[in-house]
Amino acid sequence: MRRAWAVGVVQKIASFRFARNASLGLAIGLCTALNGQKTDTAFSSYLMPYSLSAPDTVLFFSLTDLLEISGLSPSCEPGVLCAISDERGEVFFLDAATGEVRRRVHFRDKGDFEGVEMVNGRLYALRSNGQIYEITRWKRQKPRITCYETFLTKDDDVEGLCFDHRRYALLLACKGIPDSAHERRIYAFDLRNKRLLDTPVYRIDPRYIQERLPPAGDEKPHYFSPSGLALHPHSGDIYVISTASKRLIVLDYTTGAVRYIARLERHVMPQPEGIAFDAKGRLFIASEGKKGEGRLLRFSPKVLAQ
Repeated sequence: MRRAWAVGVVQKIASFRFARNASLGLAIGLCTALNGQKTDTAFSSYLMPYSLSAPDTVLFFSLTDLLEISGLSPSCEPGVLCAISDERGEVFFLDAATGEVRRRVHFRDKGDFEGVEMVNGRLYALRSNGQIYEITRWKRQKPRITCYETFLTKDDDVEGLCFDHRRYALLLACKGIPDSAHERRIYAFDLRNKRLLDTPVYRIDPRYIQERLPPAGDEKPHYFSPSGLALHPHSGDIYVISTASKRLIVLDYTTGAVRYIARLERHVMPQPEGIAFDAKGRLFIASEGKKGEGRLLRFSPKVLAQ
């Protein structure tokens, strides 16, 4: 039985409302898969460090430019997130506690931008066609922009971006066609030589995800298709979300094993697109508003959620 979602509004500041103690229903399944291939050997003993049914805070954004947040990243400043929205090349620096826009960095007028990441003070923005924009000197009025081409195309529909410090690379997740059962691939863009590696570093079998956590009666039978990913700063696990199937999965960094699967309720996250962690290990998920306001949810690790 799904739980009703209630939000108590305690503050409204121009472009957002602030709410605490929201709850969302989740059905959770655990499974193990090696590099996206099926294996029915045993269920994982993975313990999810977040109470996903009870986010600490939920921020609602009514500012037009923040209705469709498609990517999130921690910044070099504690308590501040970088965000990017569809259709415009602009990075927003957001106060993670209040939603206040601290800074805006405009680098391109148009483009289907699906991810943003800050690495050593440099900003990287991802287009769905696989192009990666490197943005330096972004504190100036006219930042320096470099565009890197990859072998990925619009057909790959690249929607996830995160920084992998072990590989010193950006990870790019390909969404592909949501109704197709083909494997989903995650590639690595080497930041040393600015080159996308030919072989995927992770592969996800969407059929396996669907078998382990089938669609509920009122859910459309979409296959898992990545819309965002983030690397946990402490465990190294990789969290991947899917707008199409409303799922979150956790991949083991070394093996690519699927360690955890969760259902995300659509009335709580109408279109989950962005995901990030801060240095404290707090999880942030951004959802596009569709017909309503954009929203940002925060989940603290259980040891911090007192």
